[in-house]
Amino acid sequence: MPWGAVCLSILATEASALTFIGVPADAYRANYTYLQFAFGSFVGRFLIAYLLMPAFYRGKVITVYQYLYQRFGTATRNTATLLFFVTRLLASGVRLLAAVGGIKAVIWTDVMQAIVFLGGAWLVIYYLLSHIPGSWQTVTTIAGKLGKLRVFDLRPALSNPRWLVVGVVNGCFQTFAALGTDQDLTQRMLTCRRVRDSQHAIIMTGIIDFPVVITFLTIGTLLYVFYQRFPDPGLPTNTDHIFPYFIVTQLPVGMRGLLIAGVFAAAMSSIDSALGALASSAIVDIYQPYIKKRASERHYLMVSRITVLLFCLILIGIAIVCRNVEQILWLGFKIGAFTYGALLGVFLLGVLVKRGSDLGNVVAMLSSIVVILILFVSQQRIGVAWPWLVVIGAVWTFAVGLLFKSKHRVTHNA
Repeated sequence: MPWGAVCLSILATEASALTFIGVPADAYRANYTYLQFAFGSFVGRFLIAYLLMPAFYRGKVITVYQYLYQRFGTATRNTATLLFFVTRLLASGVRLLAAVGGIKAVIWTDVMQAIVFLGGAWLVIYYLLSHIPGSWQTVTTIAGKLGKLRVFDLRPALSNPRWLVVGVVNGCFQTFAALGTDQDLTQRMLTCRRVRDSQHAIIMTGIIDFPVVITFLTIGTLLYVFYQRFPDPGLPTNTDHIFPYFIVTQLPVGMRGLLIAGVFAAAMSSIDSALGALASSAIVDIYQPYIKKRASERHYLMVSRITVLLFCLILIGIAIVCRNVEQILWLGFKIGAFTYGALLGVFLLGVLVKRGSDLGNVVAMLSSIVVILILFVSQQRIGVAWPWLVVIGAVWTFAVGLLFKSKHRVTHNA
């Protein structure tokens, strides 16, 4: 695949409905400090490009968990695959696709969806600015006085989730883990013909990510100023609902349809790939090696379609359970905090050192999750904000894994 298309596909998947709804809600509720995450995220993409991608291409893997099998063995791969299933099922959305194609079809679909939802977002900014008396001058005056244009939070405290250091470090680790160890996102880079192309794609996403994040933060700030000038008694108290409320109550019919299409495009850009990644990992990492080793391609295609349907039903159930949750943007990050640290730690163990064993990695990953659960429950008492959890999880997994040593470097065939 061309690296430019892969780049847009990654951006479309990252900028899911969480971004479309959650980022404006965060800016409406707070300020621009979410942008701090993007600075760390850019560093994380460089680490993926030059630490993980060369290892994946050398191993000629279909799923990234095959690399763990080549490097360590079966138990490590199975545990990582299970963690991926849990993370992706909880973090993904709920839209059932009418048809499921291969990853290349998904990428080109994502490109078109990226154009739709970004175009819709820019139209909203134009509409808001043209309907706020005084345009930018009014926005900067009202938002500036309330600190809603602040980008950097310099209040140092481990318990402050918006502190600059927290945002940058979490952005680095969260992106490193999500794009580097989550099959849903990493599968796109693996479609590039050469490792250099995949590196170009991932680094370019980091550059484009800044204007994308700023776009949706700006929508949130403009919405705040708009409703300050034009109070609405029916305005939702849940800030996650304010942008959708604005779309259906304020926009003209034609623009409203485009924005609703943008919301669906944002949702589908993440769901189509999530379903594909879940299905491919289920077939390649579980079904093929353990249930039916030798079968026709037609058989595996049929099983993958059934698997997609089952995952759809699970996703719908999870979405129904979580339908009343507030601050959906941060919920998505918190879900990843439980498992991404363990996944990142074991991948770093594989590419950085020659230590680590199959059984030792399982102990490291599972104990990491237990530690993170304990810290999450007691975070207010110990004064550590939740963004540190993915960092602690990665460091814990890596450190515990170092305690174990293989007799030789495992090089299984995938």
